[in-house]
Amino acid sequence: MKNFDNYLKNKKIMKDMLSIDKAHMFCNLFKNNIDSNSFFKKKLLPFGWHWLYFTENLSLESIGVDGHPKRGDFFPALNGCKRMFAGSEIFFLNKVFLNNLASKTSQISNIENKSKDNRKIFFITVKNIFKVKNKIVLIENQKIVFVDQDYKSKKKIIEKNDGYTILSKKNFCFNNIMLFRYSSITYNSHRIHYDIDYTKKEEGYKNLLVHGPLLASYALEQLSLIKNIDLDFFEFKMLKSVIVNEEITLKVLKDIVHPKKFKVTIVNKHSNELKFIATCNNK
Repeated sequence: MKNFDNYLKNKKIMKDMLSIDKAHMFCNLFKNNIDSNSFFKKKLLPFGWHWLYFTENLSLESIGVDGHPKRGDFFPALNGCKRMFAGSEIFFLNKVFLNNLASKTSQISNIENKSKDNRKIFFITVKNIFKVKNKIVLIENQKIVFVDQDYKSKKKIIEKNDGYTILSKKNFCFNNIMLFRYSSITYNSHRIHYDIDYTKKEEGYKNLLVHGPLLASYALEQLSLIKNIDLDFFEFKMLKSVIVNEEITLKVLKDIVHPKKFKVTIVNKHSNELKFIATCNNK
């Protein structure tokens, strides 16, 4: 059993300007499929768009083979493992106004070693605290999983929505241009989003993968179209990778018993396999 105690002490502090121009860049990525006019008129940062900011501007020598920062400093080295975004829980504590200077403090809060049968699997939780003018506006507990390089998920989950009523349903797909533009806006150089040869040969996927935060941001955007929605909590899990150009269906659902609870699902349009699930609370 590895001892990761030293990594629990690591802390990173970053600052960034919450530029309205970058928010508009993200909005245009979808070519009018996204509608955040109500937020922009009030100069508010839409739910989940904090992922656009606080990009790490590292030298090429500091980048690993996968395109992420080299491990061993903030994250454990975990040699032989590939990295995947597993999900997040987000607490929206205060409204966030655009064109303000903000800070992000990141610290590993938990490392779970769930390796078994000679298969390596580690779940790492990173707690991110966002402040504007020394006031905490958002807290995110981000979960990242590190698994064997040749790991492939064989588990298939079919969507079940008992106890919910469907509010909206949308068919969609994320194409190569969207993935490239999102990687560019966020300065995300993880090769699974743009390098098809690396993605297939090194990480064992059949095609490029859609970014986890991109899926979550799109889900939150669809939620924001609901009248009088004002979230205080949002949690999502990546159950299976969404592939570039894959035809998907996104549904927004409301809990029949608890009217302030909502759910968002993303499934393959043809097989109905569940890829992404989120739950949230309205104030």
